[in-house]
Amino acid sequence: MPPYPPVIPDSHDPLTFPPQSGLGKECPQLHSWLEGSAHCLPTVARMVFESFVHVLVTEELLRHVWEGERNGRDGGHRFGLGREGKTEFPEQWDLEMVRLSIVEVLSKPQVIQVRRGGVVCIRQVGRVVMTVWLVRSRKNLYVQKAFPLSGDGVYQNLDGLRVSRPLDLSVLEA
Repeated sequence: MPPYPPVIPDSHDPLTFPPQSGLGKECPQLHSWLEGSAHCLPTVARMVFESFVHVLVTEELLRHVWEGERNGRDGGHRFGLGREGKTEFPEQWDLEMVRLSIVEVLSKPQVIQVRRGGVVCIRQVGRVVMTVWLVRSRKNLYVQKAFPLSGDGVYQNLDGLRVSRPLDLSVLEA
């Protein structure tokens, strides 16, 4: 068995991304918020897909996601870290798998949500649903946070207990 959960190819994944309708120029809220900072791929049947593959995944971001900040509240999703309220990556994931999963979400998000102050991208990577939050600084986008929502080996720390968060694909449904 490979050390990392496989990334399920689009052609074999029944829930993988269809081009998202209502995005880009057809969605003034997203297009105006991004102001051209997202890459639009060709339209298919009047549908547009926004790619954020150009957004950098920095060492600082990876440290934040993996170990977290000294305040004990921000970041920190490494397996076994035990931060209250945080989900944790599966035990077999290492920092490189986290980096690759963030890149995968940014390049092919299955769900894109515009929220006050940012864009949330969600994608299933292997048997884990990942979330990546983007925020804008001047005219650039950057990753503010990234974490697992659910999946094989994903736990959340609640009131001192580790609670399993089994794979939940309902967040990928429109």
